[in-house]
Amino acid sequence: MDFEFIVGVDMSKEWFDFCLLDRRFNSLSQGRVENTKQAILQFIIQILAQLGQSEMDKVVLCMEHTGVYVKHLAKMWMQQGGRLSLVHARKVSQQMAGQAGWVEKTDQLDAQRLAHYGIRFSDQLELWQAKGITLERLQAYQRQRERLIKVIKLLEAPLKESRVFDEDEVYQDLLKNQAQSIKALKDDLKSLESNLNRLIEQDEQLAPLFKLVCSVEGIGPVTARELLIATQCFTRFESNQAKAFARYAGVIPLKRQSGKRLRKKERIPSQANKTIKSLLTMGATALIGTQSELGHYYRRKLQEGKDHLCVINAIRNKIILRVFAVVRNQVMYQKKLNLCLHKP
Repeated sequence: MDFEFIVGVDMSKEWFDFCLLDRRFNSLSQGRVENTKQAILQFIIQILAQLGQSEMDKVVLCMEHTGVYVKHLAKMWMQQGGRLSLVHARKVSQQMAGQAGWVEKTDQLDAQRLAHYGIRFSDQLELWQAKGITLERLQAYQRQRERLIKVIKLLEAPLKESRVFDEDEVYQDLLKNQAQSIKALKDDLKSLESNLNRLIEQDEQLAPLFKLVCSVEGIGPVTARELLIATQCFTRFESNQAKAFARYAGVIPLKRQSGKRLRKKERIPSQANKTIKSLLTMGATALIGTQSELGHYYRRKLQEGKDHLCVINAIRNKIILRVFAVVRNQVMYQKKLNLCLHKP
């Protein structure tokens, strides 16, 4: 990435620390700014005044992705025509500090390290693109759905245990005390599901993609929504990047080799989108007892001596490949299963 100046930002809820460097690692300014729209606007004006109005296209903002905390700065920075790169904290730590990690850690040091990282690894920086309003809303609804389900399970689990192990009077009291809360949460969940469906149906881009993805065996509505969010409607991962997405989802075994010996077996990486990985696992598991093509594939591989988890991972890969294929070809998945072709 070509630039002359970089701003490293360490973001938190109430404020962020910044460090402005040139390509020679000279520090031009640093400080702390409140994480409010008004303070951020003044911060951007200060940067523009220091670099000159015409220099905005030559400066890059580099910061960690800390969820909703980055939204004000990211949106306002890009509205001024600035370029932005969001990086993962673990990646910065691994490439800058190694396995030993940082000896000293402060917000200001983190801002400096992010700026240094951006200069040293400028060829690895990727410009961040803001999501569409509908996609942002879809992600917000989906995360709210996850929270509602967790709270419902948190309340229902002790009730199930109390019903088995406690006296009936204790169980009835517990049930009475939170029955209305659980019912209200379930009603909220049902309403949120309706909003999710309506949001997708009314969007000209999401609706056809959602139908295409859901046509693949092993993909349900929840998984389809997560795939749309993770791929940003197949723009972050385009339709010809199925293998890259499979690596991102953590379903491609990786080798660790030194000389003539493999140091370890091929293993699934732990650094992955665990939500996608978990949903794909549930989809693959749901297919193994069916008469579908992948169900027959699972049983055939077990008869050949393959391990259960190994076959499940292969099915997860196949599901990803099929999802990207239907999106690339803009054709609903066709189930062409000829049982005669399967070995007895």
